[in-house]
Amino acid sequence: MQDLEPVLTLLGPTLYGGALVFLRVFTCLQMMPELERGYVPTRARLMLALLLTVTVSLGLGLPPVQVPEFWPHILIHLAREVVFGAALGLAVRLVTATCQMAGDLVGLSMGLSLSTFFDQTSGEAPLSMGRLFGIIAMMLFVAMDGHSVVALSLAAHFKLHPTGLLLIEPPTLSAIATTGIDMFRTAFLLAAPVIVVTLLLNMAMGFVMRVVPSLNIFNVGIGILLIGGFVALTFTSEALRIMIGHELEALPERMVSLSGGL
Repeated sequence: MQDLEPVLTLLGPTLYGGALVFLRVFTCLQMMPELERGYVPTRARLMLALLLTVTVSLGLGLPPVQVPEFWPHILIHLAREVVFGAALGLAVRLVTATCQMAGDLVGLSMGLSLSTFFDQTSGEAPLSMGRLFGIIAMMLFVAMDGHSVVALSLAAHFKLHPTGLLLIEPPTLSAIATTGIDMFRTAFLLAAPVIVVTLLLNMAMGFVMRVVPSLNIFNVGIGILLIGGFVALTFTSEALRIMIGHELEALPERMVSLSGGL
């Protein structure tokens, strides 16, 4: 064991620094859309995090981090990487969350509020239309090379916030508020065509019901809302693609701002 002490002393900072990088990367992956639901096996996520850790460490030439002598400093290092990773993953997750919120608004407007299913992986019961929007957004995200944007932004984040520091910078309130406002505004704009069409149809059916009271409007009303809603969705498909492209352009800055970089 005494012969191994010089080797451990030499490799200790390198292994400790690599562990901090791995913790930030793995926490970020855990917050990614679809990865946190359990669809991807844990072993695959660990291997992907390890691959990204080695790539980032070797590609950026991250310096070794000396192991602190006091254990509270180690806890601060670990907490700092977890906070950074969660913030980075949350910024990516907001892209699909915005689309899912728009889908929920569309489902409610079309009378599909009862069309829900229980997701055993997340313990949630989202609307089927919102889940559909989320899946489409994730497919467009990957098709438009969003995963490469995330990887490059993650590597750039290590340059801005290197490992081994005892400073945790929380995001500003303005950054959090701006992100929330953009999310709700974008979701409403995506769902606006369907909301407007279904609102006009509801008004028209209410007028018809007042003019012809004998007509059972509830038997045909849901069908009219569904047809009108699906027709209005044709105006949303192109807007969804444009929105994903815009979100990819703003994603690096949002990942930095939510992690306390701005």
